[in-house]
Amino acid sequence: MAGIRFAVAGLKHFHILEFIKGMKQLPGSQFTGFFDDDPQLRDYYGKEFEVPAFDSIRALVESMSPEVVGVAEANGRKGPVICELLERGCHVLADKPLVTSFEHLDQVEAAADRASRQLGLMLLQRYHGPLRAVRSRLRSGELGKLVSLVSVAPHKLCPESRPKWMFEPDLYGGILNDLAIHDVDVLRWMWGEDPVAATASEGCLRFTEFSGFTDHAAIFFEFADSSTAILRVDWLTPETFPTHGDGRHFFECTEGTIEVQAAPDIHQTGKGRIIFDPWDGSRHELSPEPPANSLYAEFVALCRGATEAVVVGADAIRSTRLALYAREAARTGTKIDLRGKL
Repeated sequence: MAGIRFAVAGLKHFHILEFIKGMKQLPGSQFTGFFDDDPQLRDYYGKEFEVPAFDSIRALVESMSPEVVGVAEANGRKGPVICELLERGCHVLADKPLVTSFEHLDQVEAAADRASRQLGLMLLQRYHGPLRAVRSRLRSGELGKLVSLVSVAPHKLCPESRPKWMFEPDLYGGILNDLAIHDVDVLRWMWGEDPVAATASEGCLRFTEFSGFTDHAAIFFEFADSSTAILRVDWLTPETFPTHGDGRHFFECTEGTIEVQAAPDIHQTGKGRIIFDPWDGSRHELSPEPPANSLYAEFVALCRGATEAVVVGADAIRSTRLALYAREAARTGTKIDLRGKL
């Protein structure tokens, strides 16, 4: 693969450092510069990265001509930033969530189509070795049919270290759109299809000092064959807990059950215990199955004409739309029929 010129637009979340690290690992890659509207962030990261800092997207693109741009703007402002980058001829790989509204989702989808550029989302769970081991056994038929997925994703909030925009509802977009998007995408990947209905609930019982903030939520998805998924996310991991969070995935299948445990932190992707209890046989652990390529390598390949990857642009759009409908189900307190909506 020929070297790639990449840049960053928005440094509002530390996840963008994973993008930079992943892109730098590609042979011949070149980090050309970044944009942020905050002069303090420009000054700090300009010294940290030793690349040019720009106060506008136009200046970044016209000066550096990046092929791929990673985006980690404040959640509610991502839509316009992504659209401008696409319209200026860049491929875009965004940190989650992609956007915070149906309106912005429609706009970025249309902009990507008009510009004929790739639009990606850092849905890293699909590259997680333990989950890949489960999916390969589902695809081989070893597990039979998938009947139920229950996932729990607790996180530390540590509000003193968070940017202020996270506590502004219009900019944050809610916990379901922010944290649940990963497992929303996982269930689509595991089932190989979309659910047909969703109910959800979200609220705030611990961090009540932040008006409009949501610190816990759950979604119940139904599939056409009566199988189900329950996803729970929260910001309730105590600060004294030894890691950022202690995630779990429980898969019930017609030929056995599997528990995937984080290893030991939800941010340590690629590792973890996979405990398999087959219907006929004794309990044993499975080995993770690492991906052949990273998300970043596959995204660059898509930008240069490849047609297949673990995550493609349609996944970014459909999984985001599904998460937004889950948030709408929580907001309205209703069950949403998803058929024909995704």
